[in-house]
Amino acid sequence: MESRGARTPTIIRASERGEVRASSIFSLFVLAAVILVVWNVAPVYVDHYALVDKVSEIARTPRWSANDEKIMDMLMKYVREERLDGYIKRNQFTLSTVETNRVITLQYQRPAQVLPGWRHTFSFNFSVTHPLL
Repeated sequence: MESRGARTPTIIRASERGEVRASSIFSLFVLAAVILVVWNVAPVYVDHYALVDKVSEIARTPRWSANDEKIMDMLMKYVREERLDGYIKRNQFTLSTVETNRVITLQYQRPAQVLPGWRHTFSFNFSVTHPLL
């Protein structure tokens, strides 16, 4: 015969007691560090790819509408507007216009803080060639 006051044993899991494992804390720390790295580094690459697109667009400018000096002014105007003039100077661009095409090359470096206390200098080098019509 069962007594009315008897209880069945209750199983309490660790997750129900509010305990946190060290691996969970470490994983959260790593996730936060990755998010911070992406937050700090992504703008460097976004700015670079936007610059490459703009240089490509400027390289397509017809020869009759702008000479090399005007092309260089257009490039530097964009660099100033995007606040990249701290990293890119006029003499870093190489511009060559011949009868059939225009070639623009640029090599520059941009330092950025990846994590607190850790700075990295990103190096970029690209060349854009477009035929002239």
